Amino acid sequence: MISTAEAVSEQAVLAALYAVTDPELDESLVELGFLDSVQIDADRVAVVLRLPTFWCAPNFAYLMAFDAREQTLRVPGVREVHVVLKDHMYSDEISVGVSDGLAFDEVFPGQTEGDELGALREVFVEKAFGMRQEQLVRFLLDAELSAREIVGLTVDDVLDTSDRYGLVLRIDGQARLLRGGAPLARTYIERRRKAGLDSSPFSGLITDRHGTPIGADDLMAYLDGGRRQRISMTFNALMCKGLLETRYDLKGDVK
Repeated sequence: MISTAEAVSEQAVLAALYAVTDPELDESLVELGFLDSVQIDADRVAVVLRLPTFWCAPNFAYLMAFDAREQTLRVPGVREVHVVLKDHMYSDEISVGVSDGLAFDEVFPGQTEGDELGALREVFVEKAFGMRQEQLVRFLLDAELSAREIVGLTVDDVLDTSDRYGLVLRIDGQARLLRGGAPLARTYIERRRKAGLDSSPFSGLITDRHGTPIGADDLMAYLDGGRRQRISMTFNALMCKGLLETRYDLKGDVK
């Protein structure tokens, strides 16, 4: 149940939470069904999260709850965010710690060494980058682009990723419309940005995680790693959705 107040836009809060992903699955917590409810009271927002099992890893849960708070705080008019993680073995610790803006090691001292959560986040960023890149490149191959054309693309060659026209790329100096590819391109470009890769106009669009160019002859072998990652993450996402649906008797409500 969602209650609203004029001071804060409900749509803006939900859009902010839609941008928060499960770090292991790289899917929106809203799409996964992990958002239980939102309550808005003037400039204060309460976000209630739920997870597929009672024992979901506390570091994963903390990252997601922390990101939910940070994203909601960016919504115009929001001054305070209280995050509640329900039905979890560390519900109280995570709910209080995240709502107070504490780091994971402040809530769970001795369970991490140095910036272990930061390192964990980097691992997930790399996995998401690989999966989304593989999805986009497979689409381009299915659209009959050659490996040479794909690895030769630059950031500046992405002319349009809007849903109005679709994905438009500059290929060998000519604009080409590739219908159905815009969402894949938008997601990949965002994951590329999160990975910290060069976004200047003439930087390569399809590179490895560190920005190193990929040769046309090496593209298919390179994609195999992303394919394995995609299959693993997709399987885990389906399993989590099924567990959540069973746990809360959602009967197919989780998309």
